[in-house]
Amino acid sequence: MFGVCLRYANGREEAEDMLMEGFMQVFKSLPLFRGESSFTTWIHSIMVNTAVSHYRSVKRFRKELLSSDVIEEEGKAEEENIIASLEAKQLLELLERMPDGMRVVFNLKAVEEYSFSEIAEKLGKKENAIRISYMRARQWMMEALKR
Repeated sequence: MFGVCLRYANGREEAEDMLMEGFMQVFKSLPLFRGESSFTTWIHSIMVNTAVSHYRSVKRFRKELLSSDVIEEEGKAEEENIIASLEAKQLLELLERMPDGMRVVFNLKAVEEYSFSEIAEKLGKKENAIRISYMRARQWMMEALKR
């Protein structure tokens, strides 16, 4: 679960805070566990939600220019192949350097595989803004990999 928190945090200390918050939430919610999924999946979900809540309470999205233009998906397969080939340590290092808003959206979409509408709902943002953040995060990741 620490690895989940590391993907969303700015560093080890913040990840540790998220982990503690997450396990406090797990223990508080233990009576609500219904066994509809595995216990590990349930805890993972709580950790992701805790990380997102932590982000929302501590950080604010930077204002982004919204565009109603259709987001280009060119090169997506190539980018996904490059990202998939990264080792976990490399990915964590890149995510740690990624700007906060991008990192949260990237994690929820690329790693946790939430839909854009689910991410928008979780973060209280418009779906188009989430799509733009994800596109920028992918571009940032590609630029960082070139360095």
